[in-house]
Parts: sequence; C-alpha cells; structure tokens
Amino acid sequence: MVDGNVDYTFLAVDDTSVDDQQAEPWIIGIIDDEPLVHQATRFALQDVEIDGRPLLFLSAYSGEQGYELIRQQPEMALVFIDVIMEREDSGLVLVDRIRNELGNKLIQIVIRTGRPGDVPEEDVITRYAINSYRTKNELTRNRLFIVIATGLRNFSLLQSINSSRNSLRSLITAAGNILQHRSVKDFSNAVLLQFCSLFDLSYGCVFCVSKFPSDGPFIYTKMDKSVTVFAASHSFTQYQDKDLESLDLPIFQVAKQALAAKRHVFEDDFGCLYLSTSSGWEGVIVAEQGQHLQHLDREILQIFCLNVATGLENSEYYTHLSHAVFKDKLTGLNNRTGFINQAGIKMRSQRQVLCLYLLDIDYFHQVITSLGYEFGNLILKKMASVLVELFGEGAITGRLHSDVFAILVADSKLSAAEVATKCAQAMNIEGQSIRMGLTVGMSVSGDKTEYVDDIDIMMRRAEMALHVAKDHWRGSGEVFNESYEQESYQNMQLLSDFREGLTSEQLFLVLQPKVDIRNSQVIGFEALIRWQHPKRGLVPPGGFIPAVEKSGIYYELDLYVARALCRMLNSYPQLQAPVSFNISAKSLNHETFVAELMAVFSEHKIEFSRVEIEVTENALIHSEQSIARIHALYNAGFKIGLDDFGAGFSSLAYLLRLPLHTIKIDRGFVGEIVENAKSLTLLEGMLAIINKLDKEIIVEGVETIKQRDLLIALGVTQAQGFLFYKPLSIEKALALLDDQ
Repeated sequence: MVDGNVDYTFLAVDDTSVDDQQAEPWIIGIIDDEPLVHQATRFALQDVEIDGRPLLFLSAYSGEQGYELIRQQPEMALVFIDVIMEREDSGLVLVDRIRNELGNKLIQIVIRTGRPGDVPEEDVITRYAINSYRTKNELTRNRLFIVIATGLRNFSLLQSINSSRNSLRSLITAAGNILQHRSVKDFSNAVLLQFCSLFDLSYGCVFCVSKFPSDGPFIYTKMDKSVTVFAASHSFTQYQDKDLESLDLPIFQVAKQALAAKRHVFEDDFGCLYLSTSSGWEGVIVAEQGQHLQHLDREILQIFCLNVATGLENSEYYTHLSHAVFKDKLTGLNNRTGFINQAGIKMRSQRQVLCLYLLDIDYFHQVITSLGYEFGNLILKKMASVLVELFGEGAITGRLHSDVFAILVADSKLSAAEVATKCAQAMNIEGQSIRMGLTVGMSVSGDKTEYVDDIDIMMRRAEMALHVAKDHWRGSGEVFNESYEQESYQNMQLLSDFREGLTSEQLFLVLQPKVDIRNSQVIGFEALIRWQHPKRGLVPPGGFIPAVEKSGIYYELDLYVARALCRMLNSYPQLQAPVSFNISAKSLNHETFVAELMAVFSEHKIEFSRVEIEVTENALIHSEQSIARIHALYNAGFKIGLDDFGAGFSSLAYLLRLPLHTIKIDRGFVGEIVENAKSLTLLEGMLAIINKLDKEIIVEGVETIKQRDLLIALGVTQAQGFLFYKPLSIEKALALLDDQ
C-alpha cells in the first residue's frame, strides 16, 4: 500500500514505455488507492496501440492527488477513478471538481468501484457527467480495451469539435476585427494582421486587390482590370500601392498564378488564398512559408475567405460612397460636407491661426447662360487647380456649391482683396483666354487668447463678409467685422418681426398721386406699402424692403399688397382714379404666382383692367420666365408698367420685349437735369425713343419747380414727386379728389 500522505508520482511501467515513439501517446490516468489496480491495468494493456498511438498511464492514489494530476495534465484523454478512497465519496467529489473547477469537459471519466451497490449507477452518471460506470471485477482485459478504445475515440471526436469551435470562434473574432475597418486600406491591413494571427504565420504576407469589379454597379464605369498591392508585411511593405503586374518577385508570381487560375495555390514556399465577391472584386492573400495552409480545415479556410470577400466588397463600396459624400465629382475637391468635416478636425486638433476664405465667381450664371454649362464646368475645374496651386497641398480646399469655393489655411499672409486679385488672373480654356472676377469673404480663427475652434462659426462669419463684399464692391474682398454679426442679427430679428407683421396685418397701404404736371391735376395713384411696427413705430420702406428682397419673402409681400389693394378698392368705391402697385420681378420666378395673383383679384371681384402692375426692370435680366409671365398678365387684362427705367441693364431691349402700357423713368435721371447739361441731353434722348414707341411716360422724383418746368419744356405730361404730393392715406387721397 502507498501512504496516503505521500505526494503523487507519475508512473509508467517499463513494458509500456514510449521511448523513441514517433506517434504522440494517449495519456490515461489511474486514480485508485489500491496499487494492484494500477499494476493490473498496465499489465492488461501493455503494447496496445489505438489508432496508431500508444498508451501512457499516469497514476495517483487519492482524490487530492488525482485533482493535481489532471490539473497539470490538461491533455489527458481518459481517467479511471475509484469511488471510495480517502473518503466514501472521494471519487465523486473529484469528478465534480474536474468538470466544474477545472472546467474540463473533454476528458472521458470512467468510474470503477468494488462495491457497486453503494451508489446507484444511473444517478451517478446523470449527476456527475460520467462517461462510464464499471465494477472492478467486470473490467476484464477485453472489456477494459473496449472501454478505453471507445473513450479515446469519444475524446478525439470532442477534441476535434472543440478545436473547430475554437477555430470558428477565432474566425468570428477575426472577421469582426476585419469588418470594422471601412476604408479599403485599413481593411487590407486588418486582413493581413488577422490572417497571420489566425493561422500562426510569422513570415511576410501580401494582400492584392483588383482596382475595379468586373460586374459592379453603374457607379464603377472604368474597365481597368489591374490589381494593386493594398497591404504588405515584413520585407514587402515597399511594394504597397504598386501595380501587381509590374512586380516579379516569387511571392507576386504566385499571386498572379492564383488570379489567373481563380483558385487557391499552394507551393513549396508559399500559400496563396484566392477570393472573389459577388460584384467581381478579386483578391489574393499570399504568405511565405504558408504551404501548411493546404492542410487546414477547408471549411475554416473557406469561411475566412468568404468573410474577407464580404468585407472587401463592403469596404470598397463604403470608400466609393465616402468619396461621393465628401468629394466634389467635378473638381475632385472636398464638397461642402467634406470641407466642413476636414476643416472642423483641423481646427479642433491644431490651435493655430487659421484663415478661411470664401470665393464667389462674379456673374458666373451669366457666363453659363452665354457659353453653356460645359464651358462653365471647365472654368470651375480650372479655378480649382488655381486654388490648389496658390495655397498648396497643406490647405483644405473645397467647392461648397455652384461657383463658391472655400479654403482653410494656416497663418496666411494674404488679405481677402489679395486673394481676389491673385485668383482673377487670365485662364486659358480650350484655346480661349478668359478672366473671371472673384469676390472674397474672409474670417480668421483668432489668436491663442481668443481662439475660435468651431468651423460653423468661421463659415458664418466668412459668409457675412462675402455678402458685404458682394453688396459693395464685387471683384474685391472683405474680412469679417463684428459689426456684420450685429447687423445680421438685427436683420434676422427684423425679418422675424416682418413675418409676424404680415400675419397680424401690421402693414398698410398709402397712395402717392400721379399728376398732370401742366395743371397739377391728380390723374392716378401708386399704392405703396408701409409698416406700423408695434414697438419701432412707422418703419420706412428702405428699412425693410431690401431685407425682404434678399430673404425671399417678396412673394408673400406682393400677394399681401394685392389683397390689401383689393380690400381698399372694395371699401372705397368712390376711388375711381387708376391705381398701380409694384411687384418684384423675382416673384414671377414662382410658377404659381400669376395664377395666385389673378385669383386674389377674382376673389375680390376686381376687374384686372382696373389696376396697373409695375415691375422693376433691373430684376428682369435674369429670367426669361419672368418675361413670359408678364405677357400672361398682360393677356389676362392687367395694365403693365416698367418701373425704374434706366436703372438696370439692357433697358432698350426690354422696350421691345415687354407688353408695356407705361414706362416710369427713374428718379436718378431727373436730379441733375437743371445743373448738368449731359443729364438733360440723356433724358431728352430717352424721352424721344419712348415717345416714338407710343408708350405713356411718367417721370419720378420731381422735387423742384425748375425740374418741373424743364420737363414740361421736354413734352412730359405725367410725373410723381414731393413737389406735388407725398404719399397720402386713403382718406386724404379721396379728399384730394373731391377738391378737384
């Protein structure tokens, strides 16, 4: 007998030694407090091999020794355990510790007992995860062999399943690590990293991918079938981003071979996995000393290739979509989203003085109207290259929309005006020399004490400066001033109040008389809008009309004026003199404006011929649709007047194109006719032309008797101005008519 206090020893009898054995032995444990059982088991199975592998027996003589033996031998395949050793339940306690404390679910456990009646067989097997339960006297040599052979094959099967499970778990983890990378570059590097880790490779590897899919969607229009080395490890990193066809090293020859054959290739010195996607992307992963890959589980290899192929397709499309989201297709610069994204990152990461320039090409819409969109695109592409050349690769450059560009650059010494000048140089486009003017708005992030790290604030400030420059001096530039922000806020507040004013009908009409200057008799009125603000009092037209024009609320304002005029005419039927009102030519750009305007007059039962619509000439130049809709109003029965004649562009051409009853000469031509002979001569010429076209003429802005007398001498009969009357309320206008 062996003393129970003695530490366990590993015992292997001489005749079952495995000296010089090539095959790895099966490790079998015998845990029993009777040495004879150990000897008998070894003797019965000496020289036995199962599946070509010998048996190696290790012994322990108590439950505690058995626990330590199994803990230190995790590769043990099968163990015989006696139920009763130092205690009545030592064997069962050991089984519980093997399964739960050690977490060993693979080892095959055979319980042996000399007193079978002590523990029910079914209860022991179900409660303790035991694989077999035998009495010692029934384990003859044949039965012992059957138990061991069956147990070892079960262990081998479980080990294989567990290995596959672990491989699959590693594969899933690797796939997760791979698929989280969105750019093709990052994805390719992640593939190599996980490939080497998963398959225990420590030599050089390369991952080569086709540039375009053979059967991709319409977004891929190129037919380039070349393959690029997207990622490489160890001594092959110098070949990254190179065309595979130009490389002659053996590892790249294997890659070409696999791509040509469209299958895996395994040679003496290389292992190469081929993969393809549903859209026709192709790739190969080649590893030095990777020939052992061919001996791996083919399903594992196939799943790995499938995951890589899926990730490759996703990352390729993500790269394309990312490019579409962040890049301007025409110029290759950042689009607005990409510019704000990159500029925001730079501003937050680098606390330095940054200059933001916004550049607007002057009168670009007129250029594309005259020369076409294709020529306009060539101008935009050329301007993009000019900006990149001027500011260098270190600047963040973008095309925000249409003809507006943005540049964010560190420590620029160029003022906004200097940028406008440098970018307005002559450009050679399709053999033509063309010079485009630019207007520039600029904002600066500040110094270290007052630093702006918000790109949205920088953009807003540069846009304010750009708007100021466009309003005052096109072709130059302006840097942001804090007063612009205050003015912008005031305009925003003004427009908010104005919208409320439209809703609550704070706006009302006044009438300015039109007179026959020969006898000062009132011959008609012009309806003008006024605003009675609840807090600011009476707001003059110059205090809100410009802001309304810029904001786009002119459409609502014009319809508001039409409704107010209809109510006035219905409320005061004694007002029989002709009345005119102004509309913005920009309202005519709305498809529904003509129909809505006619609906207003029809709803109030006012005949269209009862009023005259005055349209400001200088806004018409931009829209052929506006001219067409004026014809529609004329054909419906409205009288049409051209307001502010001479203040815009191509005025004489409009005299032929528009169906006009009346032409109002802008006040700018009247102010100096007394003092300036040239002004008088110009006015004389205009009057002569209009008279020969048989149009009614009204001269605006008559303020002095000398001006009136000169106009009478020139044959003018109708005028407006403070010399005669200022705008009047409806009551005073009616009283004036009564007096006449």
